[in-house]
Amino acid sequence: MIALTLAVLLAVDRPVIDLSGGKVQAYPLAMARPLGVQDAGVAVQSVLSADFERSGLFKLLDPASFLAKPTEGLTGIDYTKWQAVGAQGLVKMSCDATAEVKCDMRLYDVTHGVELLHGTYAAPRAGMRQIAHRFGDDVVKYFTREPGIFQTRIAYVRETEAGKQIVVADQDGANPQAVTGASINLLPAWSPDGHTLAFTSFRDGLGAHIFSVDAVTRQIKPLVLMGDFATGAVYAPDGLRFLFSASLDDNTDVYVSQADGSAGRRLTDARGIDISASWSPDGKRIAFVSERAGSPQIYTMAADGSDVRRLTFQGNYNQEPAWSPKGDLIAFSGRDEHRVFDLYTVATDSGKVTRLTQNQGTNEKPSWAPNGRYILFSSTRAGKRQLWETQPDGSNQRAVTSERLGASDPAWGPLPSSK
Repeated sequence: MIALTLAVLLAVDRPVIDLSGGKVQAYPLAMARPLGVQDAGVAVQSVLSADFERSGLFKLLDPASFLAKPTEGLTGIDYTKWQAVGAQGLVKMSCDATAEVKCDMRLYDVTHGVELLHGTYAAPRAGMRQIAHRFGDDVVKYFTREPGIFQTRIAYVRETEAGKQIVVADQDGANPQAVTGASINLLPAWSPDGHTLAFTSFRDGLGAHIFSVDAVTRQIKPLVLMGDFATGAVYAPDGLRFLFSASLDDNTDVYVSQADGSAGRRLTDARGIDISASWSPDGKRIAFVSERAGSPQIYTMAADGSDVRRLTFQGNYNQEPAWSPKGDLIAFSGRDEHRVFDLYTVATDSGKVTRLTQNQGTNEKPSWAPNGRYILFSSTRAGKRQLWETQPDGSNQRAVTSERLGASDPAWGPLPSSK
């Protein structure tokens, strides 16, 4: 439940966070002490602050420096006091809490002394983190004209004593919920509508094959049981097909099938292993890994398997391509001179390779945020394998999970559907 009113400045004066260049200039933002019911307000503000910090878009100012009175309301604001501490933007909120939490949340332009956003956001107590995520996404969209990702979900593999299970969580790692039991479950992949996850599993004693699970009901269905093994499903942008790799007659190739697993068709047929396919955002091309030149390298091909082109020439072991939602980059993991894997991106037009991690353990399995501004990946830098997040230039790297026995194989889900 959201009621939202926008106050928009004239276009010439409207504050904007410029995302067109390489490095984003973080926007100085003050978050005033919550008004109203303190426990609810503090909880919502804590989540919102973490969202803004992780985004790399905002520089949150130290509350100890604030000059305005903590009791200053949502109107009658003394903007000069906020200007004096270096704020360009200001967030204020007032929360009430009974059976549900309801927060009046506002964004102000301190420089011009005007209100930019004003919304009332409500949620049950158990889901009040979503209040922060919704408002945060509205703020990001206002400043960048791009969708925020705070309401998105991620999936990953959780290590347990009993085996590996598929888990779904908020994009910041909170509220993890297992959607499968623990056996050997790997490589989750979201359907574009966010309702279903395809995954690779050794369940039922059949060897590695592909199944789907409903993210809500947790009902599991077989998708691909062909060959010695089938693995690595990834849905097309239209949700009507998915790619996977399968081994038949000792030959591993990339296949495409309908969303229900029917009508599987081979796309590659070259010497060596072809695996780890990824769709371009328009669904017209496919990135994949092939050993056809003697070592694993990233290639692309048309969606029908024609027009195969080699993309990476540096390094002798490149794997796990993930095509960015903007289409300009493919993230991948590659083995370096120390025989550990690090993250890289390669530009799809020029072939330019950029290294994102180095001397930070093993870093693998990149997965893009749906707005293309962040990459989720697994890393051993802190000991056990956990999920981390970075921006596409390698900056602002932060831990996402803290699973006791480890986490791997991240998959970032789609943007929530519009209501």
